[in-house]
Amino acid sequence: MLSNKIATQQDEGQIIALWDKSVTATHDFLSQEDKVRIRKEIPSYFPFLDIRLWYDMDNLLGFSGQNEKYLEMLFIDPQFTAKGYGTAILQELITKYGITGVDVNEQNTVAKKFYLKNGFLIMGRSSVDGQNRPYPLLHLTNS
Repeated sequence: MLSNKIATQQDEGQIIALWDKSVTATHDFLSQEDKVRIRKEIPSYFPFLDIRLWYDMDNLLGFSGQNEKYLEMLFIDPQFTAKGYGTAILQELITKYGITGVDVNEQNTVAKKFYLKNGFLIMGRSSVDGQNRPYPLLHLTNS
C-alpha cells in the first residue's frame, strides 16, 4: 500500500543514496563533475520544498520535491521502476497535492515518456537547466 511522509533532516542520507541510484540508472547524459556538484546541492533545496518519502509497506520507493503546484523532483529507486509505483506516486501528487507542472531533462527520454503518458503536455523548452548547465529542460503541464 502506497504511503508517504514528509522528510526530515534525518532522512538526508537516505535521500542522497536513493538519488545516486536513480541518477546512475537514468541520467547517463550528466557529466561526472555535474553529478558530484548536483549531489552536493540537493540538501540546499530541502528548506524550500515539500520533500516526501514514498513507501510501499516498509520499502522506500522514492522521493518527491514540490514547490506549490510544481514538481521539482521525483526520483524512484531503480529496483521499483516499471512496476506502476511512479505512476501511482505521480497521480497522488496530482490529485492530493495539486501538481500541475514539472520540468524534465530533454535527454531523459524515459522520464519524458513517463510524464507524457500520464497526461502532461510540453509547453516550452529551455536550452539550459535551472543552474545554467548545458542540459536542456522541457517544461510540462497537465492543466
